[in-house]
Amino acid sequence: MAAAKLLGAAATLLGAGEAARWAVIAAGSKGFFNYRHQADACHAYQIMKKSGIPEDNIILMMQDDVANSAENPFKGQLFNEPGENPPDVYAGCKIDYRGNEVTAKLFMDVLTGKAAGKSLKSGPEDHVFINFVDHGGVGIIEFPNGPLLHVKELSQTLDEMKQKKMFKQLVFYMEACESGSMFPNLTKDDKILAVTAANGDESSWGTYCESSAKVRGKNIGTCLGDLFSVNWMQDDDKGMMSTEKLKDQIAKVTKLTNKSHVCVFGDTSFEEEPIGSFKLRAGAAAVEPPPAGNSVDVRDIYLTQSVYAWKTAAEGSEEKQKAWKAMMTAIADRQFAEDLFTKMAEHACADVNLHDCVGKFLRDRAELKDMDCHYSLTDQVFGQCPVSPFHRSPGGWNGYNMKYSQVLVNFCEGQAVLGKSTEDLRKIIEKACSASHSVKETPELVV
Repeated sequence: MAAAKLLGAAATLLGAGEAARWAVIAAGSKGFFNYRHQADACHAYQIMKKSGIPEDNIILMMQDDVANSAENPFKGQLFNEPGENPPDVYAGCKIDYRGNEVTAKLFMDVLTGKAAGKSLKSGPEDHVFINFVDHGGVGIIEFPNGPLLHVKELSQTLDEMKQKKMFKQLVFYMEACESGSMFPNLTKDDKILAVTAANGDESSWGTYCESSAKVRGKNIGTCLGDLFSVNWMQDDDKGMMSTEKLKDQIAKVTKLTNKSHVCVFGDTSFEEEPIGSFKLRAGAAAVEPPPAGNSVDVRDIYLTQSVYAWKTAAEGSEEKQKAWKAMMTAIADRQFAEDLFTKMAEHACADVNLHDCVGKFLRDRAELKDMDCHYSLTDQVFGQCPVSPFHRSPGGWNGYNMKYSQVLVNFCEGQAVLGKSTEDLRKIIEKACSASHSVKETPELVV
């Protein structure tokens, strides 16, 4: 079974009463177009609960603005798979933190046991499962409010948990683009095992998109799940493999997640452990869901869903017009992001004698080593660059332009070539973003 099963078997492996099981689940986005993240998170909550983890030991944080959105054709419900009668994963999904309180800082405080509200209180014999789903870029993941969570901060958080002896074994499943860049410091004896939806150079993928996003004959209008998350949770939902090992699920999910490269980081010493049986509630029927289909690169979902809506809407209808406007806005938003980061590279290269300097810094895939520089530059983009209302993001980053985090890595690792300090690069970002505000503030259709 999955991470949930690993947790479910903890009491058996360690002896009754000796270990507790804990789970922390976070969805880092907001807005109806990000439906899949909150559906993933509630599905994960249901799995943790069914596996036997007490509700008091499950901590869930998400914006909670999708289930009751006016755009949701099934008000008050969320579905993580299509069909005529799929489970409503929102029913009984107990959210501990919602709305504006869901931030990267809250996530770190919950994990280290310092949150004022419900917080992780695990000890040295306990098993902890962490699940994060949302947008990402090289060295960064997004939250619906406040600044990003940087790899530097996540590494420090996991290290603090280790120093405080907050787990015997910790499993972290992360669903985000370039999520393979978020665990560079894990070692083979940390007792922390991280599994990511993608490597550090690629997007993750949404699934059950476009024509596959139908529930009871109605198209939801956006993707229902994420490919990696759907694969591991549907494996858990089968509940029939009492001897399955963690490494068996990872291998299975790696094969099924065929659009990106699932990666494993850290301590694999407990991959071989039998992780126990997984039992559905009495009377529940395990119905095989439809295979994941119509998967879409997460960076393209905003555009492809708009194109699909436009193609399928009736000619001359209000829906057709709205879809066209959404499609044009998505295209303009993508172009704006490309132009903005190109302008940064042009400023950085303005006084540099290097052939194709701009192209080099836009295209290269330098390895992130200078964490302090990258943290500083990503924070500058968040605070200084125009907010995209199309993405409903809290700062200058959004689900599409996070792909350009790699450009900032290239700047940091190329400081010697550029002849510029971190502070110089911060000023370049501020200059490019300030000049771009007037462009962003022209009349725009927000959908």
